[in-house]
Amino acid sequence: MMIGIITILSVLATVSGDFRARAEYSWPEPAGISENSWCGNAVSFYERLRLDMGLWSAVFFTEKDPGEEWGDLTTGGLAYSNSDNFSAAVGALQVQVAQGLILCHPGPWSGGDPLSLAKTAGNKLRLKLSESPGANDADQLTGLTSLYTFGNMTISTVLGWSKIDPGSSGLHRTESEIQSRGSVDEKLVFVRGSIGSIGLSMAHIIQNQDSTESSFSRIGGDFLFENESSKLAGEVAADFDSTFNFLVSGSRGLEDVRFALTISRYTGSWPRSGGSFGSNHKIGAGYGIRWSPWNGVVLDTGVLVLDKETDDVLKTGFQLSERIANRTTLTQRLKITMTQQESTYRAQATASWSPYSDLTLSLKVPFTWYRSNENPDESGTGIEVRLKHNPWASTQFTLSAAAASTNGWNSRVYAYSLSFPGEFGSKALYDSSVLLQGAVSFDVTDSATFRLKAAWYNKKDAEFLGSGSSETPGSSRTSAGVQLDWDF
Repeated sequence: MMIGIITILSVLATVSGDFRARAEYSWPEPAGISENSWCGNAVSFYERLRLDMGLWSAVFFTEKDPGEEWGDLTTGGLAYSNSDNFSAAVGALQVQVAQGLILCHPGPWSGGDPLSLAKTAGNKLRLKLSESPGANDADQLTGLTSLYTFGNMTISTVLGWSKIDPGSSGLHRTESEIQSRGSVDEKLVFVRGSIGSIGLSMAHIIQNQDSTESSFSRIGGDFLFENESSKLAGEVAADFDSTFNFLVSGSRGLEDVRFALTISRYTGSWPRSGGSFGSNHKIGAGYGIRWSPWNGVVLDTGVLVLDKETDDVLKTGFQLSERIANRTTLTQRLKITMTQQESTYRAQATASWSPYSDLTLSLKVPFTWYRSNENPDESGTGIEVRLKHNPWASTQFTLSAAAASTNGWNSRVYAYSLSFPGEFGSKALYDSSVLLQGAVSFDVTDSATFRLKAAWYNKKDAEFLGSGSSETPGSSRTSAGVQLDWDF
């Protein structure tokens, strides 16, 4: 008995890692709570524990959205890594191979930002444990992955066995959502072999729902060639139903300028994959430039064209950032998105001033113009002021106030959201609305940080906010949250 206790204590003494706990709540409570159509309460939480034990590591996390029962998602995994030539992981997985045309989980957000086109899409080989549910927990990928390297050759494999939802919301709040959870049985086999900068991949997926089986197969290849100033990366993929997709991107960087050209095709519906530009298109082309004509000045510009089955898309953008005296940065931005049916113009002017090293003041003024063949034209504007102050080395305060006046949703503007680390931080404002926010973080110890935030949102003369079961009464909504990050 004593030997066992000593062994456990000696193992624990060699373990390091970190722990994150987050809880958030908003009121008034939504209709799903007040009408008892949701099974859980309005609190959301996320907890994650990461352990590092030399060659071994582990991740465990649990997550609950508003309206779900406690511990709605509880999962994790174990990984082994011999940095010389072998690594493996079992449990909840995060994977991406090359551009993700063959395998990518979680899938990409809808992208295509014209101001990011100057950067070549680099091939990625990410086979590791997942640390969060990603966009939602409807399609968690669980299984076993391994990577073996010998010389300039690499063999990568993924064997997945997952229970996923038939829908895509990832929410389990009502009886029907809970009953259908995990009703799709998915099996995945993926193999990739590479020599140097060239790789060949194959994936096969079988999904079974209500005794109905569907299967998907795809093969492909990827490459990456680069030197000090140039890069050429790409991936091609094909299935056995005459679907052929690809993404090829080349860039060149000189002393003060970088430019890139990307051409792509992404069609069909292929589980566990995603297109770089976030939407299906028969052919797409994007060109971007990042230029620094002199010290402190950066110009980003780009144009993206997508030939789609229904409505072609043109996106273009221009951004000029200048750092001037007195720790001041000025940024002007214009983005245009055009289709055959509608067009949206978004302009934004931003100023950031740091009179002292511990104090920063920011001002943002966005404008939106929306034009449509079928809907009324709209326009909108907004203003946002943000203050960030570090009175002591271990403490930071942030205050933010934003307001918008638009003709509707299509002319919405976006405000910065005081989100916790690990959260997405943006809030859409439309009609006559106001968003007030405050956040504070302080170091409890040298290895632990505690964070709090609160927000108040109001839309003038609104009887309700939201819709359906997420609807709340009144014209305002208040939210608050806490997060603890602890390294050990």
